[in-house]
Amino acid sequence: MGALSTALARLAAVAVPGVNSIPLDATPGVLKRVSLPALVIVPELGGESPGLEPNPFAAGTGRLVVQVAHALLLAPLTGGAGSGAALSALMEALDAYVAALAADPTLGGALLAPLRLRLRVGVVRYGGVDYHGAVFAHTWTLPVESEQ
Repeated sequence: MGALSTALARLAAVAVPGVNSIPLDATPGVLKRVSLPALVIVPELGGESPGLEPNPFAAGTGRLVVQVAHALLLAPLTGGAGSGAALSALMEALDAYVAALAADPTLGGALLAPLRLRLRVGVVRYGGVDYHGAVFAHTWTLPVESEQ
């Protein structure tokens, strides 16, 4: 398993109490309500969270910088919970997520440097549904080893 695959697997394993963390290879196209709240790795998310877009890489440096979006999906906007209740629950999940990453900022040594994180809270569209949620835009520096 390469550095990127390892880091993605370790991100999926970040434990946040009360939140279902879904590995990349098990990510459904549409989430069922019983799966919520959920953390979903969304490498193709565009805009503010460019995902695994082509990133500068120079041979011989042994480093690759990538951006990975991790979406926290709390509840559908049409789910009946008011914005106040949803935001309160969301803030608790955000605090727990950031605390889990602070405890292991290199994802078990998969990253060369501690991850950097940007956060956007609000409506997150996933699988054709709008959710109360947040997007954590990670910036990772990964080691690259040449194959001999």
